[in-house]
Amino acid sequence: MSLTAAFAAFDITPAIGMDIPGGFSPRPSTGVSMPLQARAAALENLGSGLIIIGVDAVSLNFDTANAIKAKISAATGLAPRRIAVVASHTHSGGPANAVLGTDANPAYLAELVVGAAQAGITAWRQRQPATLATGSHDCPGWAFNRRWLGKDGKHHTNPGKCNPDMLHPAGPADPEVAVIAVRDLDGNLLGMIANFTCHSTILSQSEFSPDYCGYWEKQLQARYGESAILVFLNGACGDINQIDFSVNSKRESGPEHAEKMAAALADAADNAIAGKSFDPAPVLSWAGADVAITYRPLSAEQLTADRALAASDAPWNAAKWQARDRLLLAEEIGDRQSILCPVDVYGIGSTAIAAAPWQPFCAFGLELKAIAPKRVMVAMLANGNIGYIPTPEAFLGGGYEPTHCRGSRHTPDTGGIISQASQQLLKIVLK
Repeated sequence: MSLTAAFAAFDITPAIGMDIPGGFSPRPSTGVSMPLQARAAALENLGSGLIIIGVDAVSLNFDTANAIKAKISAATGLAPRRIAVVASHTHSGGPANAVLGTDANPAYLAELVVGAAQAGITAWRQRQPATLATGSHDCPGWAFNRRWLGKDGKHHTNPGKCNPDMLHPAGPADPEVAVIAVRDLDGNLLGMIANFTCHSTILSQSEFSPDYCGYWEKQLQARYGESAILVFLNGACGDINQIDFSVNSKRESGPEHAEKMAAALADAADNAIAGKSFDPAPVLSWAGADVAITYRPLSAEQLTADRALAASDAPWNAAKWQARDRLLLAEEIGDRQSILCPVDVYGIGSTAIAAAPWQPFCAFGLELKAIAPKRVMVAMLANGNIGYIPTPEAFLGGGYEPTHCRGSRHTPDTGGIISQASQQLLKIVLK
């Protein structure tokens, strides 16, 4: 017996009145539908340790993620690259990062760093002898590609239900629910690390909520006890949400839909580990690399037009918010043409977590799963945020996600660069 593990959670709910990012314009919060949490899983075996943290946030910038990792590293002795900090991408979270018209709140960021670090430190210090099992099971019918090919030959994001001008989805979806389940030696479930691919937009409202992953954890606790914790890792959902645009009869938003979706995901998670042997000594490993990715250049003409629009009396519509965002992007990147992007793979038994700070299109996630000899969880918005990473075909097709702004800033080859780096690291971890 050599595995020790624990889970811990820390409340990171902001003060009511703080903005909720995830839309074009600021959305002041009016209440708390469900508390926001930072949830951590800590695992150690034969001197090899990992901490995986899921944070209820739309995204986290590099400074915030690195500050969390530094605090945990200082308290535990674990190397920062062996700590993953993954945003759930809830659109009902706190002001954790700048998103279009909503800016990050420095006071909240300070609280978030302390809370997420405390979750990781607490989990590490509470480790106990444990066993784990990994598995996956499909859960179709809850996530769909939100980009459709129109009769005009272009790609359209969220085109409306049964739009007669649309032909078919412009990309795939991924129904897989992948889980790493951890038990104590009495067989009690301590928690799960779970992966599903869908935007967290079921509850786009004025109240704070972790969205469907919070309802999923409630299902977990109803089945296995109140102490069970779900560390949620969102998959390659850059072009995936919960809306089936091919039918008019379904309403895919609100608490009732979130509860039904969570029950289906919990069923899939149970099926994923049904009959599986729980390993008392799984191999824990890590491999990482930094890859250079390039910014798309902002033209002087575009910025001139953006300044005029942002300063005008025109209504604050999507175009005006994006103009403001491009001006802020130009200020942020200055003369830089590229950055180094961290790519990490965490091995836990027969499953690897491929983590990067991208918000990739689903095709990239399926590509990583297809080449790997064993199970892969794709964790997006991990350890930072570089924004949407569409496929090269999507850049040609157009639509919302490739629109140049802080949320979509890199060149069309970026996805391929990160995917290739991830594939090489997966070969190391899953050998």
